[in-house]
Amino acid sequence: MKLITNPDEFFTELKRRNVRIKVPLLTIVLPLAIIMAIYQFLLISKLSQVFPREIAQFFMIDAYIEIISTFIGVFAAWVLMAAIMHGLSSFLVVEVNSGEPLSLSVNGFLPSLVGEIITLPMSLVLYI
Repeated sequence: MKLITNPDEFFTELKRRNVRIKVPLLTIVLPLAIIMAIYQFLLISKLSQVFPREIAQFFMIDAYIEIISTFIGVFAAWVLMAAIMHGLSSFLVVEVNSGEPLSLSVNGFLPSLVGEIITLPMSLVLYI
């Protein structure tokens, strides 16, 4: 809850705890990537049902491509956000360790994870 109410205190406390990258990665980014990939697959497979069978086959090929690209895209966004944080910290002359932006930027995906956890069940009800 501190992430929402007092982000400065949250990240200061995180920095003091010397958080490893594995735990937030496995509890935030990986589940987000999986949920988003599932959502993309459901969306495209449902959309394919509207079109004739010949065209629907292309949608299903696209659905598999979307699973892979969404999964990779979440991790790419995480690395990009960490790179931006590292660049800004060096521009603002803030001393950071090399792994800190990666471990701290993971927490920026927490609201997206909560949103996806809410969105996926609602979408299942609407699509099925």
